[in-house]
Amino acid sequence: MNIKLMLILLTFILFQNNIAQKIEAPESGCYHAAFVGSDLQSTFEQLAGKQIAIEMFFTGWPSNKIPDFPQAKCNTIVTNGAVPHITWMFEVTGSPYPLDAIISGSFDTYISGYATQVKNWGKTLFIRPGHEMNGDWYKYGGQNNGGGTLNGFGDPNKADGPERFIAAYRHIVDIFNNLGVANVTWVWCPNNGSAPDASWNTYDAYYPGDEYVDWAGMDGYNFGTSQSWSSWVEFFNIYNSFYHAMEVYNKPIMIGEYASVEDPQNVNRKANWITNAYLYTKAVFPKIKAITWFHIKKYEGNVQTDWRINSSTNALNAYKTAIGDSYFLGSIVTGIEKEENEIPEKFELFPAYPNPFNPGTKISFQIPYQAFVTMKIFDVLGREVTTLLHEEKPAGKYQVTFRAENLSSGFYFCQLTVNNSIKTMKLVLQK
Repeated sequence: MNIKLMLILLTFILFQNNIAQKIEAPESGCYHAAFVGSDLQSTFEQLAGKQIAIEMFFTGWPSNKIPDFPQAKCNTIVTNGAVPHITWMFEVTGSPYPLDAIISGSFDTYISGYATQVKNWGKTLFIRPGHEMNGDWYKYGGQNNGGGTLNGFGDPNKADGPERFIAAYRHIVDIFNNLGVANVTWVWCPNNGSAPDASWNTYDAYYPGDEYVDWAGMDGYNFGTSQSWSSWVEFFNIYNSFYHAMEVYNKPIMIGEYASVEDPQNVNRKANWITNAYLYTKAVFPKIKAITWFHIKKYEGNVQTDWRINSSTNALNAYKTAIGDSYFLGSIVTGIEKEENEIPEKFELFPAYPNPFNPGTKISFQIPYQAFVTMKIFDVLGREVTTLLHEEKPAGKYQVTFRAENLSSGFYFCQLTVNNSIKTMKLVLQK
């Protein structure tokens, strides 16, 4: 048996046994993601006019230390066709610093129980532990765990606050790894501005190491003039230097959460901000592979701020138009492989294998000349489920993996467009 056939059979076995894997970045495009706030996922998607590939939500750590993996919430997200993204906020109490409770092992039983629940659940998900750790607004932030002092923990040449965070983060991931949890994709995610703005409190000071991070995240908001301390900041100015700082880690980049308020003096300003955000993401920041809108109306201090995509008609229309670009993907997809070097004689879409399938299938095609290739999946009502491919390809044979573990059973259609030629194939997802 040749190596290629063995790999195909191994992939098939993994799919059939529903063994979850890390969530990879799409080769082309960026995942459409959101925190939907008080709305349902379906409500947000109706507003946006497009499905989300990832739904982010927040959970804390209970004081009673009883494992509380939100399986029901994750099941709902998966049933609705998205991948869960848990922002896991370890707001714990320890002595002398909050993170000492995790580092010392006081929460090991809780973490182990949670990890076991995740493993038994078995589906892929993102977990983002201790986001915005370079700020001072969470108990686990560096400033609240020793700050810039040098002689209280670990390396005497490094600031104690970031060192404690790294130790706690690693401790959590190590417990998951030791229990053989393979379905978590870990997201490390600082904030675009550090508090305090001090030399010890930089993004890189908190990086736990390549083996502990699958995706590099970044958070950043435009508060406009809603706060006494804030002013209007364009998307590019929030993320340009941040993006280049994240590039050095050679990881897929995710905007873990972001949004803009309205400008009460300019009804078009938020709409323009949204338009530019997605234009820059596509054209200037191509390594951003997931972008998560923070969709909620809430109080920031004493001021109610409206981060929703429908805070105004202009904002909603801008969002729908921007996210309507097929570059922004409505479901998780996996790899595209070029198969052989020989130049095919004709354009062909081959039968998917396996078909019927659960939850993954391979779709092969060939093109005899360089062309712009688009491969999309539609449901029986003609609604676009996801874009698997949307880019220029040289002549050759290709294989695309379509994973549908977060979709419902039923009929789907694969449409392959090469220049002006279209081929369509029926797929049967049988769970």
